Amino acid sequence: MKVKILLFFFFAYPPFIHAQQPNQEHNTTPFDHLALTAGLTTLGFTAEAVTPLVNHFYIKGGLNTFSYTTRQHRIALDDPYGLLNEAFGQNVYYEMRGDARNVHGHLVVDYYPFKKGILYLSSGLYFGSTKLTARGSITNKDGSPAELQSPYEWPTLEFNGQKIDITNGQLNAELTLGNTLKPYIGIGVGRAIPRRRLGAKLEVGLLFAGKYTLKQNGVNIETMTTKEHNFEDTDALMKIFEYYPMVKVQLNYRLF
Repeated sequence: MKVKILLFFFFAYPPFIHAQQPNQEHNTTPFDHLALTAGLTTLGFTAEAVTPLVNHFYIKGGLNTFSYTTRQHRIALDDPYGLLNEAFGQNVYYEMRGDARNVHGHLVVDYYPFKKGILYLSSGLYFGSTKLTARGSITNKDGSPAELQSPYEWPTLEFNGQKIDITNGQLNAELTLGNTLKPYIGIGVGRAIPRRRLGAKLEVGLLFAGKYTLKQNGVNIETMTTKEHNFEDTDALMKIFEYYPMVKVQLNYRLF
């Protein structure tokens, strides 16, 4: 008789039975789970470790990196006042090759507002640098090295109001995008700790990078008093990088 009563309650009231089970999704203690993630972002390859802090909050720390070398490019130099044409006797170009190097660490907190939900909000800091290095020379239209006409000296070029020196026909500079510390906000879908061993996450956000710095020979480049517009439309392009868009596609693996 007692067995029949127990079976009756088991099948008639399963919600009562399930309500006694602890919620493993958000009712948790700090650091009682750990997941590792890997994926691709607009800052390159990323790897992270994720663990819970308190209910609904998870902390993740990781690394983002990429490196890339461009092919040879020829850039036409704008010469509104004819100064370059006078110095070289013809229109000249900047033949260059670029290197992009990025290394960033990050420490971010994810907040899951809904119990057992997969939607989360992110906020935290990225720290590191993205550097673009340009190396090249001033050439004629046929690709041969440009030669100065007497009695001219090597002119300077203008990049967003900053003076770039040409040294014996060579022009090398280093552009660092943004500050070392960059605040971040984002929104994503996916569980911080997968229910099974493997899961997936998608996140979009905005990195407040800040203004760029431009250097030659390790020294910050000074501002020009006049505008010559040798590199057109660079001001609008550089402003895009002040607020850097982030997209992250990741796979995560639960260790425990």
